Amino acid sequence: MAALLVLVALVAWWLDGRLYATQAEIARRLQNADTASIEARTIAKQSAEASRELTARVAVLESHEQDLVAQRQALQQIYQDFAKSRDDAFLGQTAELIALAQQQAELTGSLSPLVSTLESSVARLKRASNPRAVMVLRAVQQDLSRLKSSVAPDVPAAAQRLDALAALVDELQPLSSAGPLQGMAAGEAAMNAQHDAWGPNWAPWLGRWTHAAWEQVRQLVSITKVDHPHALLMAPTQTDFLRENLKLRVLNARLDLLSRNASGYKADMRNIEQALRDSFNLRQPRTQTAMALARQAGQIDLAAQPATNLQSLAVLATLGLGSN
Repeated sequence: MAALLVLVALVAWWLDGRLYATQAEIARRLQNADTASIEARTIAKQSAEASRELTARVAVLESHEQDLVAQRQALQQIYQDFAKSRDDAFLGQTAELIALAQQQAELTGSLSPLVSTLESSVARLKRASNPRAVMVLRAVQQDLSRLKSSVAPDVPAAAQRLDALAALVDELQPLSSAGPLQGMAAGEAAMNAQHDAWGPNWAPWLGRWTHAAWEQVRQLVSITKVDHPHALLMAPTQTDFLRENLKLRVLNARLDLLSRNASGYKADMRNIEQALRDSFNLRQPRTQTAMALARQAGQIDLAAQPATNLQSLAVLATLGLGSN
């Protein structure tokens, strides 16, 4: 019985030890689990904080990226605007140069300044690479080819002929004038020396007197073809008005010449030639010179204006640069 009690006591003591050890192990494991749980919560908290921080950084980076994209787009737009402004300024300057050269060609009647300007424009446009410059280059080359093969009216030469004609008006002899032709006195000394040989050796002056008498007799009768009889009936005091009228016609023709009035200029030149034929002595050398000047000045064709309707200015106007 005692042994049984001892055995029971030993079993109870062993079980109590095992229970204590189990409890201690459970307590230790629970403590470790709590520690692990705390660490896990700490790690989770740190991970959440890191995730939030990373999310914030990503948001900041995305914001910076958007700012960079916006800045890049703004820089591209600025560059495009600058390039367009530079091209516009270049093409606008080209349009101004061509327009000024065209005006100069129309005023002076000479195509040389316009051709030189177009040639320099071709050289400048060839260095440009934008499509609009290529369009303008083709148009300028077409204008240059057309102008080189055309002939412009020589307005300065015609104006000089009209000035010379106006200067001769005061020296022209009207048909109503009964005086000798101007220019005959210039060779009078030579003619007298020739006529002196007609007289005898002891009186050579008889030959000159005989010739003078014959000239007086011959000038008593003069046959002249006159289309308008009123020209012969004009009083000497009216010759000044006749010359002034002719000067006004020449001046009017010069104004029509400089203003490129082709129809008015042709009508003026016809009237000038008609006035010279009807009212002035065509046997006079100065009248013949005046008629030649009038005919030469009247041959100019003001209707031919190759400097107008330039294709290059039309293309520039289409691009919004210059005006056609």
